[in-house]
Amino acid sequence: MIKLLHPKLRFEGWEPMGLYKRPADTRTVEELKGTIEAWSRRVGDVKAILPELDSMNPKHLGLVADTIELSQKPANMFNDVDMVNPDERFGPFNPLEKLMAIFPIISHKNPHAMDFSQEVVDTTGKMMSKFYLKAAADTEFLLDDGVDRHFENAIPIVENIAKESMTVPAENYGREAEFVGSVLAIIEEDSDPVKIALLKDVYEALDNKCIKEFDFGDLIKSEVSPDVIKENLKTIKDDLGLAYGYGKIVNVNEYLTKNPEDKRIPFRNLDDTVLHRVTPEELTERFKTGNYI
Repeated sequence: MIKLLHPKLRFEGWEPMGLYKRPADTRTVEELKGTIEAWSRRVGDVKAILPELDSMNPKHLGLVADTIELSQKPANMFNDVDMVNPDERFGPFNPLEKLMAIFPIISHKNPHAMDFSQEVVDTTGKMMSKFYLKAAADTEFLLDDGVDRHFENAIPIVENIAKESMTVPAENYGREAEFVGSVLAIIEEDSDPVKIALLKDVYEALDNKCIKEFDFGDLIKSEVSPDVIKENLKTIKDDLGLAYGYGKIVNVNEYLTKNPEDKRIPFRNLDDTVLHRVTPEELTERFKTGNYI
């Protein structure tokens, strides 16, 4: 371990509010250990993790150092998440203290939960990261049994679900709570890890300006086989573009779980809630003849 007079910091300088993709952490393993040790001389809650550093997966030391640093700095000048005082609803220990106690356990039991959490810190910004880490401390969902594969397969979509959370009102940590709710949906018992892995392809297919309705939580708990979703993914991008051109709102869940032989696009109009199902050819013909649906 390198002896450092001061922690080697990662969150210095100005950061825009909202989502922020952080530059890669360039600290070496020895620098990370030295940083954590330096923090322990300032923050008593950190001392408990020092004997565990050598037994942890080295790539998880960055999350430990990041968590400590985040706990000691306000998220922004307007609002913050308290990680250093106990929340009486969740027991006598503060979030930082709890995370220092459970990180070594998670590093062995659910290593991809640590990787997922690092991705959250790297891609969502200080406020959402701190809210997520406090939630992880308060409810200990990173320790749940049988969730490691869920976390592993969800790492590529952290940024996607964070962007979706930004569409809800910001008051009372609404966006942060929405993000944590999405994470909890991923690790629910009836969520299928294979379908979680497909979400990366789903979000890539939806990466355009089309109007759509999509609930990934319902998709990963659906009863259809992953092969059905894969087959429907082959055509959804073109059909979304077509429907958008005619001002239709496509129900993505219905589309991805339908029989792939059924070429009809499930959609509704902007001014109603009725779900229609029409083939691309029929939709085009109806607009040509003025026989709108």
